[in-house]
Amino acid sequence: MTASTRVSTALVAVALAVLPLAGCSGGGRSGTDQPGAQQPPVAAGRQVSVNESSEPDLAAALRRGDVDDPQRWARLLVANRPYPPGAAGEDQLRQLLQENGADPGEIDTISSLLEP
Repeated sequence: MTASTRVSTALVAVALAVLPLAGCSGGGRSGTDQPGAQQPPVAAGRQVSVNESSEPDLAAALRRGDVDDPQRWARLLVANRPYPPGAAGEDQLRQLLQENGADPGEIDTISSLLEP
C-alpha cells in the first residue's frame, strides 16, 4: 500500500466516523415542536391536557403560545400533577403559577393553552 493510499484510506475512515455525529451537535427538541414538523395551531379553544401530556409536549404547547421559559413551566406543571378536572383544576393550576412567580398575563396565557 502506498503512502497516498494510506492517507486516503485514513481520511475516508475519519469522515465515516465523524459524519454520524454531525447531526447530533447543538442539542435538540423533543415533543411535538420538532423543527419541520407540521404544527397544529394552539388557538380556537384547543387546549392541551396538563394531566395527560408529556413534559416536552407541554413545553411545545407553551412555546407555540409564546410563553417565556416554557421548559421551566412544563417541568413545574408535571411535577405537581395530578390536577382535578374542571374549575378546581383550573384554580389549582392558576394558584401554582402565581406561587411560582408568573405574572397575571402569563397565568392567563398558560391557562388558555392548558386544561386539567
